Amino acid sequence: MINIEKTGKIVVIGLALIIFYLALSFLGINPTAIFMAIEWITKFILPWIFSYWFMRLVKILEKKN
Repeated sequence: MINIEKTGKIVVIGLALIIFYLALSFLGINPTAIFMAIEWITKFILPWIFSYWFMRLVKILEKKN
């Protein structure tokens, strides 16, 4: 059975993304540049952040043992 609340939330998020994309175009900002920046961040910045927190976790676990 389809959960109406979950489906409604997905529709609202989708509409918000479409409106955001159109608003960027209207304001003269190239929307593809935003997506390229997000892609760059996920490729290069987030792995370093993950590595940092993973190393901290390992240090904490080593201190406990």
